Amino acid sequence: MPKTPIPETAPLECAKALKKNYSALIAIPCCNESSNLPEVIKSLELNPIELTEHTLITVNVNNRSSENSSDNLKTLEWLKLYSGPLNIAFLDSASKGFSFPEKFGVGLARHQAVMSSIEYLRSKALIISLDGDSPVNKNYLEAIFNFQRNNPNFGAGHVNFKHRYDGNSEEKKAIKIYDQHLHDHRLNLEKADSPHAWYAIGSTIVCTKEAYLKSGGYNPRRMAGEDFYLLQQLSKVGYKIQMIQDAFVYPSNRQSNRVPFGTGKAVTDILENGEWLTYNPKCYQVLKRVLKTIISNTDLSGQSLLKNLPEESQKWFHDKKLPEVWEKLKLNSNSQEALIQRFHEWLDAFQTLKFIHFLSDEFFPRVKIEL
Repeated sequence: MPKTPIPETAPLECAKALKKNYSALIAIPCCNESSNLPEVIKSLELNPIELTEHTLITVNVNNRSSENSSDNLKTLEWLKLYSGPLNIAFLDSASKGFSFPEKFGVGLARHQAVMSSIEYLRSKALIISLDGDSPVNKNYLEAIFNFQRNNPNFGAGHVNFKHRYDGNSEEKKAIKIYDQHLHDHRLNLEKADSPHAWYAIGSTIVCTKEAYLKSGGYNPRRMAGEDFYLLQQLSKVGYKIQMIQDAFVYPSNRQSNRVPFGTGKAVTDILENGEWLTYNPKCYQVLKRVLKTIISNTDLSGQSLLKNLPEESQKWFHDKKLPEVWEKLKLNSNSQEALIQRFHEWLDAFQTLKFIHFLSDEFFPRVKIEL
């Protein structure tokens, strides 16, 4: 059965004339956020004017054609009347004609926001992802621009985050638990020397215009997980995913079942179950031993390499045909550095997560998070 064609992008609208050399684009997908988007815009207005004047903000107001668009129409009216200091453009992907087919969602919304505006960016511009319910701190742009200036080879990364602790005591506890899970997972991957130690949160991602185009950008067909896969693709085309510590975004902690995973779903599950089980630290210790073995034994054959891996990992890597894969990687690599890079492209972020799930299921059961 043929795939549904990628929908046409709505015309880019704006109150101000757009320039051709913005230093950054902030791309915001927005669905039913009429009560939240003004707060996000206000937080950006608090950033230094000398930075915001060089930044384009594009909001893609979207819904599927089968969905009620009344809230989005309110957002569009607000955007049309906006007269503040920011350079705001928007896409009307909510009204009839440009609303999304059923099989499209946030991946398409993010990608359209970027590609509709990319011609207005200078060659070394930054593409910054944000959400319509996620305000930022007042030195957000300053921290991002300073990081690029101090790291001339920067291509891809993410800012810091802290979910807002709104709601009753149980809701606050739920988001604190999930926050702890996210922070622990990234930190433990970093301790294991994994190159995939990053947060996959859509409202935190930053990359250069060049990196976005080279990686293929957001997959417009992804209904969820588009953030994870963009970072993975950026990594696979050679960019180190770096963290911008001093730029903060404050995502919403509201419950949601809009997608099968992520913050909204996690908060809902924690409130229903009263707890959240995270990965046992021993899983990361095995991962660290695996990576150390690989890097220290690049001269070994695939079969010998498999035998040298930690016992708990051998079945998983055998089932993934590591011996055959390793020989192909060696054949197609002209240096040790290239071989290791290709290995990490094979054991990518998704496969690393699957490996940790295997260890969790077979050897080291998940553990309860204690605050």
